[in-house]
Order: sequence, then C-alpha cells, then structure tokens
Amino acid sequence: MRLTRNILASLLAFLLILLLFLPVWFISGICRREAFIYSSARLVIGAAVRVLGVRTVVRGLDAVDLSRPPVIISNHLSNLDGPLLVLALPLNPRVLIKSEARRIPLVGWVMKLAGFVFVDRSSAPRRQEALAAAVERITRARCPFLVFPEGTRSRDGVTRPFKRGGFLIARRAGVPVLPVRISGTQRLLPPGRATCAAGTVFIDVFPLVDPGQVAESELPGLIRGLQQKLYTEEKA
Repeated sequence: MRLTRNILASLLAFLLILLLFLPVWFISGICRREAFIYSSARLVIGAAVRVLGVRTVVRGLDAVDLSRPPVIISNHLSNLDGPLLVLALPLNPRVLIKSEARRIPLVGWVMKLAGFVFVDRSSAPRRQEALAAAVERITRARCPFLVFPEGTRSRDGVTRPFKRGGFLIARRAGVPVLPVRISGTQRLLPPGRATCAAGTVFIDVFPLVDPGQVAESELPGLIRGLQQKLYTEEKA
C-alpha cells in the first residue's frame, strides 16, 4: 500500500508539474507574477501529500504578527520539511538552499524563477555572496526567507548546532526571525529512505525574535539560547 501511494503521488506530481510548466513560465517568468509559482507549488504539494496520507497540524500561528517579512528558521529532519512548510505557512518564502538543488530537472528552474538563493557551502566567499543576495531580496522585494540553520538534515532526529547565517540575514535586513519547529517528518521520510509513510506532521510556530537587538558578536549566545529553549525536545 505504501509503495502504491508513493508511485501514485509521484505520477500525480509529475503530471501536474508538466501541466503547470507553461503557465508558470508565462505568468511568473514573463509577467513577473511570482505569487503564481507558490500557488502552483501548493497545488502540486497538496495533491501529493493527500495521496501519500500525510497530514499537517500547525500550532501557534495565530499569535504571530506577520506584517513584516520574517526570516523563518526551522529544524531539518527530512526532505518533506521544505515542501510542507511552504504548504502550511501563509507566506511565499524564498529559500536559502544548497547549490546542488538547481540541477533538479524542472524543479531547479522553478526555484531559480521564484527567487531562491543557491549557496555553495564549500566556499566561504560564496556563502557570503549568498547571504548578501538574500538580504538584498528581502529589503528590495519585502519577501520572507526560509533557512534551515543546521545546514543539512539530521540523521538521528537530534537538532544539530545552528549556524548563524539566517540570523545574520535577518539582522542585516532589519526583519525578525520566525522560529518554527517541525516534528514527525523523520518518521515518515528519514534520510536514506526512498518512500514516504502516511502520518501526521506537527508544525509549531513560536514568537518572533529580533536579532537586531544584539550585536553580531553576541548572536552565537542568542542562537544557543533559542535552540536550547525551542529545539532541545522535538515533541508532537
């Protein structure tokens, strides 16, 4: 049953991507209506996760003021995390993502069209260029950003130390950080597994944090305190 659901979800997603390719290219690429990319992405993701039997429960969102574009930071457990966050949050976040993702057929092109920032993690100067590009897009287009500050998926479910890149982006752009904790995706699609199980994913949204209240040299302490408070125990 699980394999059947995964095959059907993959076929459905592929067909929807093919059907939406030309409209996305015209409306988003030619007419510069980037919001259409996110509407299309939510259609594809929503259809796929319904077939897979994946349900999301969002908690804490109503108490957050989203009038300013935040930098969303989240723990990272699975390849499901990014798509589910885009599906569940009422934002159209650009994403700071590893450069290898641009090589994914069709999807990499859509990411570039949406304004994602690709970062070469092997090069310090290029990492700084990526941070600067993210800051520029936030300040120019007033768009939110999604960053996974661990840099990669956790293999055992334990949150790794956060890097400060996402916090630097928020501080330099003058916007808050929106901490989000995602729970359950590792059980459904852990790193190394090819098929996704059915189940429930919980997305907890926490109060905004303003990294502009501290000096850049004090960011590591702010990050450690935030991580210890919100991400030490990932419970559903």
